[in-house]
Amino acid sequence: MRGPMCRCRRISARSASRISGWQIEKTRRLAGIFGRISRLFAENGTSRLITFGNVMFALGCYVRHGKEVSGARRGQPALKSSFSPSIGQMAGLVAHMRRLAHGESGSAVTIFALALPAMLALVGGALDYAAVMREQNRLQSAADATALAIAREMTIGPMTPDRVQNLATTYALANNADVARASGTLVENGMAVQVRLQKPAEPPLGVLSVLGGVSDLAASATARVTASSTPTKLCVLSLGERTNGGIFMHNGAAVTAPQCMLQSNSRVREAVIIQQGSRLSANLTCARGGIANSAGTVQTTLLTDCPPIPNPLDQKPEPSISGSCLFNNLKVRSQERRTLSPGVYCSGLTVEDNAQVTLLPGIYIFRGGPLVVRQNAEILGQGVTLMFSGRKAYFRFLDNSLVKLSAPVSGATAGMLIWESKSFVKGLNSWQNGGCGGNRDDDDDDNGALGCTVRTVGNALPKKTNEHHINSDRARELTGTIYLREGLLLIDSRRPVADQSPFTVLVVNKLDLYDGPNLTLNANFSGTPVPVPPGLGPIGAKNVRLGM
Repeated sequence: MRGPMCRCRRISARSASRISGWQIEKTRRLAGIFGRISRLFAENGTSRLITFGNVMFALGCYVRHGKEVSGARRGQPALKSSFSPSIGQMAGLVAHMRRLAHGESGSAVTIFALALPAMLALVGGALDYAAVMREQNRLQSAADATALAIAREMTIGPMTPDRVQNLATTYALANNADVARASGTLVENGMAVQVRLQKPAEPPLGVLSVLGGVSDLAASATARVTASSTPTKLCVLSLGERTNGGIFMHNGAAVTAPQCMLQSNSRVREAVIIQQGSRLSANLTCARGGIANSAGTVQTTLLTDCPPIPNPLDQKPEPSISGSCLFNNLKVRSQERRTLSPGVYCSGLTVEDNAQVTLLPGIYIFRGGPLVVRQNAEILGQGVTLMFSGRKAYFRFLDNSLVKLSAPVSGATAGMLIWESKSFVKGLNSWQNGGCGGNRDDDDDDNGALGCTVRTVGNALPKKTNEHHINSDRARELTGTIYLREGLLLIDSRRPVADQSPFTVLVVNKLDLYDGPNLTLNANFSGTPVPVPPGLGPIGAKNVRLGM
């Protein structure tokens, strides 16, 4: 757009005489004038660059020739513009320019006025470009993070187009609250997810919007997973969300689970702890928070910032735990052989001193007391579910006791071997309240040892012996799912645990392995008629990565 032609009429001789006597260093004055012009420009906006140039051209005409600017017809204003600085601002500007004008000075100001719109457009465009590129980078980072988060979800469960779209919207808003539109699509035969994000461009000065036509920003990212020839199965799920060491492997502990996925839902920095001398073999180890590996031997894919896995058993209907007590504080000891029937066992059951108990198929409810098997005693049972309800309701397999148990094949508790009821009440001195016990026999969860939040040698917390506890070297067969919604499972035996089971699944609040046990988690689901509860089956993908 060209500026309007200006006609000039001569100003008074008095004004001209004031101009003709001024001498000053041109460079310094030009710098001062540019600073004032910049302030005027900032106060009045950036959308009328050409109009501002016309004003400066007219002022140049005024200073160069000592003449005022008139309109096309006498009595009309020469310019019509939304740029309207105050009279005081214009008077000060004109005064500076009139002082500058001597000889060729007016020509310099006129040239400067003509070049100023382009200069300001260049500077404004550069500032806008830098701001827009920063926002574009933020949007691309959000797209990358969103695609990776959805791909991690693909490693822990099946995906549908609707679920991918919902996750794309949720994660995009979490990563960049300004996103206006998010889309997620399954591609590459369901083994990759493509995310596209869009938002309005908001350059701070508006130069790119006016001159460059920039209105929207867009970013896309693709994340892929690798199909597993051997489908991955979820074998360990730690439910605690604020737990240090949701899965904790003390010095020398081992987990052997080559076909399994281990997941900690803890969001803390040390959601999974693998200490020196520990050995972890698994298909995938995933943590919502971080993983701390202190020189442990690892044969697994370690993945952090994983999405949490909702408790797959949280809504599973519980069998009735009411009813009268079949026994009260029953003790089987001194090499006695006894067969027990399903029912309610109040105040606990103790099997000790080389005794043997055989459990008939059914549901055994331990209300207000523990199940303790110790001192070379034996407990055997097929098709059984052990439920724990109320206070002090724990299981403890100690010493060299023999444990051979398998879950029911059918019925309300099919697949459930050990089940901590929602009516379970944790003790006043439970691990969640800072308690621990102190030794194997100190199992009082109300009055046990205190000070258990103080780390010992090796940077480890004391063992929680007043919780669910497997200390026996002969707990070899535990077929089914062990579900401890609020409880901690401590394993500190010296020999393999559960290694003779076709499969064992642990869904616990916290899992602690101490003093060199080898927790062996087989995943031979087809090797037994005992079913895997819904939500704990094969997953079938691993190795999340970003791609083009």
